Amino acid sequence: MSAHPVNVRTESDDSPCLLGFNALLLEQALELAAAHVGPTRPRYAGLVGSHLRHVIEHFEALLFPAVTGSVDYDARPRNAALDASPNVARERLHALQAALKATSATSFAEPLQVLGQSGLEGESGFRVSSSLGRELAFVASHTVHHFALLANHCQQQGIPTPEGFGKAPATRAHERAKLKLACV
Repeated sequence: MSAHPVNVRTESDDSPCLLGFNALLLEQALELAAAHVGPTRPRYAGLVGSHLRHVIEHFEALLFPAVTGSVDYDARPRNAALDASPNVARERLHALQAALKATSATSFAEPLQVLGQSGLEGESGFRVSSSLGRELAFVASHTVHHFALLANHCQQQGIPTPEGFGKAPATRAHERAKLKLACV
């Protein structure tokens, strides 16, 4: 028996769902950055800033590649201004939202080459074949992972986060299923 729900989408119709999920994650990132703007704002630079920078730069590597047809997540700039300023993060997130909105569902199957480093010291390089759809799935999962790392910090600091922040869709579906079983 499969662990996946019955309503798994097929390859031909998954693009709107995946684009929508990525759009929701960018909106959550915007909400988190906005919570750090204002005179009584919590500290942004440090934990929140570095995680949001990391997420933003991964999205940018995919949506604004240095070389068309390839993506290199390891070659990101690690921009200190993005680490330190929620307003810079907000500007970059708005640009990502526009780029994502302009992404065509027909481009999901377009081949991409993913470049990166491997080895414990980054001593080796690799190149693997992928697609825009597959990489959008990766950046979504990667973003949820970083939000999960931030969720407890935000709760402890009284920083508001959106509903479900840092929880994978499968985790939320599992929790709902358990709740339904408990109520029966």
